[in-house]
Amino acid sequence: MSKFDLSRIVGAADVSESDTELREIFLDKIRENPENFYPPLPEDEAEALRESIQANGLLEPLLVVPDGAIYRLVSGHNRLRALRDLRANAFGMDYKTALCRVLQPMDADHEITAIIEANRQRRKTPAVLQQEAEALTEVYVRRKQAGEDLPGRIRDRVAEAMQVSATKLANLNAIKNGIREPVFASAWASGNISEACALEIARMDAESQHQLAVWLEDEREPCALSLVREFNAISHKLDHDCKLAGMPCPNARAMYKAFVRHGTWEGCCGCCSCCLRRDTCSICCQYVERKAQAPVDEPTPEPAPPISEPKPGIDWQREREAFGARLRKAREETGLDRAAFAERIGAYKATYSAWENGSLPGSSQFPDLARALGVSTDYLYGLTDDPTPPGERAPQPEGQLTIAGWMPGSCSPSEPGEFAVLVDLGADGYYRAFMAWDGADWEMLPSRQKPELPIGWWLRLPPEPEKGETV
Repeated sequence: MSKFDLSRIVGAADVSESDTELREIFLDKIRENPENFYPPLPEDEAEALRESIQANGLLEPLLVVPDGAIYRLVSGHNRLRALRDLRANAFGMDYKTALCRVLQPMDADHEITAIIEANRQRRKTPAVLQQEAEALTEVYVRRKQAGEDLPGRIRDRVAEAMQVSATKLANLNAIKNGIREPVFASAWASGNISEACALEIARMDAESQHQLAVWLEDEREPCALSLVREFNAISHKLDHDCKLAGMPCPNARAMYKAFVRHGTWEGCCGCCSCCLRRDTCSICCQYVERKAQAPVDEPTPEPAPPISEPKPGIDWQREREAFGARLRKAREETGLDRAAFAERIGAYKATYSAWENGSLPGSSQFPDLARALGVSTDYLYGLTDDPTPPGERAPQPEGQLTIAGWMPGSCSPSEPGEFAVLVDLGADGYYRAFMAWDGADWEMLPSRQKPELPIGWWLRLPPEPEKGETV
């Protein structure tokens, strides 16, 4: 910042420091200027100023103008307060006077300009800058109305005098006139929110500002630009008619994080009550009516009975050993060793070996084990000694068609043949195709190429009927 220039204060008059007078003036004859709008120093800085005056004296004179028998401050309000505090704190009459530079009397407009110029090097919040701009604007308007020739726009002259851009002044003015919510006005005045954040709030209507304040309090978040933009996005995109009408959806923040990329909504059509995936969406809110899902074509494994909790009097070590023995017997009847059978069901050999040695698999794995072994789940649970699956039918007369049920892809066919398969497309479901099993690998029909995607389910096809045969 440039050094204080007295000639800039009084305007066109030719004034030098010889036109001013240094004088010791009693503190009781110095009054604070009612036109001074600058806030006092924080207490920690005020304490540092008092300590500096105690140690070094008043290093810079106060700047005053005469007002009858008293003097009115132009610059030095914090220094005057520090001197009065020191005098009041039993430090005697050492601080009864202060060295002052007395300016020539001036009109009100020049005095306001002088106050602003004298505080040029002060650290200021944007709100204080806006007050400066407003005061200077009023001064220039009065001078122009009085007939003074002031070419150009007043805003540009104010910006030049304050050494800031005209755009910044326009933004500060928009913030002052646009912020209606008291909590934001207070935060802006104290410098606790940024200019960009305050400008974003000022562009909102009064009701939206109030809702933003409530939302930030409910979310226990500070007022920051990113959060204001998030609120604007979710309050327009995710408003709904539940009990919190007028406020964002309770799941709005989760949906914002899930679907907003670089400020743009992706993969979401709006409030979860309008979402096409509301029956399956994991972040769908509690107010949405979830409809019963339509039945799917793909077969689903029969859920296994839950494993009972341990009860007093049951020898669970013995029960686990019995399970391992039944599992081993059923596996040996398939003709496969542990490694081959583990590979068939998609398990690690060590994991499967632990099952045969008495460890219990998860309940969801019992149906797969039963299908691969050709036994019932009741047999594996030890509820029956008959390994035959329920509902298994005796061989039917030759010529009558019998089709087995769908089998999981983790269980390979026992014999080569042709099959209808469901290729697993992940989240997109299944794709139906015809394939052949050669005893080791799947091959697509009729190309005989190996599929790149896993087989989810397979169903053995019956042999093709001979010409003229009735099925």
